[in-house]
Order: sequence, then C-alpha cells, then structure tokens
Amino acid sequence: MYCRFKPENLDEIVHGMKAIGEVLVPFNFPRVPYNFLEDDLGIFRAREVVIDGYSLFLHYQKSDYGEYFIESLQIHNLKSPFLPFCLICKLGKRFLGSDYLSLVEIFKENRKIYVWSVSSNKNDQPIPMPKFQNTEECVYEGLHYLYLQPNQVDFL
Repeated sequence: MYCRFKPENLDEIVHGMKAIGEVLVPFNFPRVPYNFLEDDLGIFRAREVVIDGYSLFLHYQKSDYGEYFIESLQIHNLKSPFLPFCLICKLGKRFLGSDYLSLVEIFKENRKIYVWSVSSNKNDQPIPMPKFQNTEECVYEGLHYLYLQPNQVDFL
C-alpha cells in the first residue's frame, strides 16, 4: 500500500486562508494589543504548502485600522533561502489582487521573507497604502507595486 498526496490547489488555499483571516480580524493588532493571543492564533494564520514544486510557509492576516484594512501575506521557502520572483508575484496577486500592492523583503534566520500588503477601504476596495513615503515604484511583468525598505515598516 502507498500514500498518494493530493496536489494542493492554490485557489482552495487562498479561499481557506482568507476565510479564516476574516474571522480573526477582531483578534488582530491594532484592535487588540499585539501579544494578545498571538501565539494561540498564529496557527490559524499560517500554513505550509507545496506550490509549483516549492515547499512554502504562508502567513495571511487582515487587520482593521478603523478607516481602512491592511491585508498582508508573508511568504518564505522552507527548504532554501530564496524563491523565484515570478512565484512571489503569483502568490501576491492571488491573495491580494493586483491594485496598490506593496512589497518588502527581509532576511530572518538566513531566509528571505517576502511580505506583500494591500490597504482597502471598508467596502474592500483597494486604496493607496497610507503613511508610506520614499517608496520605489516597480513593475514586473505588468504587475505594478511599491517596493518598501525594511526600515520603513514596523514589524511588531
């Protein structure tokens, strides 16, 4: 007898993670203090998946800042330090759409972590990211996004 793994469907992953993300909005910073249930709820925000042959760690979160929401997607490779940029863009677009995206890349524990984010109004329509200046406008295969430096982002 052998075990056959079902290939992971990206649309199912996105749908499931975003549905859980909506439920967790009231429990996310800034609605609650940062450390409030962070360890307990982190398991619901994250998932290990295999997409296009790459073993990935994904972390999706949606936060309510009163006048707007911020959705973020963290991506890193579980087996090597980097990922192809075409895959990073594919995931960012699938989770967050293609309007008003922002990207920041950081190194942690010898891995590059790619963090996409998007702001939206209370009708879930994408809006320009608030409070960022001195960003670099980039285009990759038709995808327009703002590139941020790690020092421009407050990682709690």
